[in-house]
Amino acid sequence: MKYSFSALDNSFYPYELREDYDASGTWPRDGVDVDEAVFSEFTAPAPSGKQRGADNNGYPAWIDIPPLTHEQLIEQSEVEKQSKINAANDHMSSKQWPGKAAIGRLKGDELAQYNRWLDYLDVLEAIDTSKAPNITWPDKPSK
Repeated sequence: MKYSFSALDNSFYPYELREDYDASGTWPRDGVDVDEAVFSEFTAPAPSGKQRGADNNGYPAWIDIPPLTHEQLIEQSEVEKQSKINAANDHMSSKQWPGKAAIGRLKGDELAQYNRWLDYLDVLEAIDTSKAPNITWPDKPSK
């Protein structure tokens, strides 16, 4: 089978469906012809650290994955921060510490553990994700 590869869309278009693409006005204008071998190579999983892109002539090529932008790093850090907060809250709830603390039933080692987890949450909450990727995540308290 023959394909047209569009560098702009980073997609392959099979010639056997060209009529349909033409009818809908979506056949790529920048397409270059490629064969089944090229299609198979560039629809397989990418090598580590690479993604499908195009060379200077518009043909598919493995290119380096670009580094994340600062905004993407911040977003990634926000997700990680919330995940750590959720996990800490889940752990504390599984021990029933908040309810026990509310009615004064936490004592000794259990109270000390609960306080370590609350301190951990305080540190997590204080993390400024705008400093990503330069964030030092605190270690979870020992269980």
